[in-house]
This record gives sequence, structure tokens and C-alpha cells, in this order.
Amino acid sequence: MEDKRGNIWLAVSGLVINEAGKCLVVKKSYSATKGLWTLPSGFVRADETVDAAVVREVREETGLIVEPEAVVAVRTGVLRKGKHDTLLVFRARLLGGTVTRCERELLTVDWLTPEEIASSPDSTEFLATLIRDVHNTAGLQPRPISHTRDYGYSEYKIFF
Repeated sequence: MEDKRGNIWLAVSGLVINEAGKCLVVKKSYSATKGLWTLPSGFVRADETVDAAVVREVREETGLIVEPEAVVAVRTGVLRKGKHDTLLVFRARLLGGTVTRCERELLTVDWLTPEEIASSPDSTEFLATLIRDVHNTAGLQPRPISHTRDYGYSEYKIFF
């Protein structure tokens, strides 16, 4: 059966940091990152821009309203199943809303410090590296990451 997205997947993610310096993180209830801390994220629809998609995804998953400010990371890879998978990570400013978890997609939503994310065995390597490096980079540059979990990629690159 053909995947409704075809063989090229484009997704977005929102990096939201509150006034206390804590990052909005979620644990998905499905996929390769099930039960792991990640950022609110999802696929871009055919009828929307990538910045509109990040606003929609953050709101759908967490109930929060954000405004995208900048692309801070890109992960691009080819899954072993032959799917091209690209994720654009936007830094997004919190505008309002109340945290409400999308029960269909998420196990939990929380605000964690960068130190809590870096030290948690439940954080994906991508998230831990992104949080550690996002404010210390001069621009998007390729960065290697040593994955301890198998996310299904045969090839990938990450830019921070």
C-alpha cells in the first residue's frame, strides 16, 4: 500500500523556550521516538507553508500559540525503507495558550531545562544536541551525532 505522503516527507518542529529558559518538549505515543523527549512536530500539508505548519503542529499537540522566528536546524535523511525524510526545526516565540496534551498523539507534555534534557536517557540525541548547540552556532553547519538508538535511517545529515 502506498504511503499517502509518497516517498518524500517534509516535517516541521517547534523549539519553544519560555521566560524561565525551559524548553517545551513532548513524548509521542507512536513512531521511532515513542516515549522519548522530542519537540512538538509533524508533517507539512500540501496546502500550507512550513511556517504555518509549525504553528498548527505546536497548537494541535500542546494547545500553545507560537510565532516562528527562524530555522535553527535541518535534519535530512533517507530511511532504510527508501523514504526521504526532512525535518525543519523552527525557533518559535510563545504568544499564548494553555498547555493541553493531544491525547491521540502524545504521552506527555512538559517544560524542561536544557540540563534536564541533556541528562535524560529519554531524550533523543537530536534534541539533546540541538538544545546544547542551538544558541552557540554561527549558522547552519553539518554536525555529526552518534545515535545510540536505531531510527531507521540508512543515511542522514544534521545541520545546526
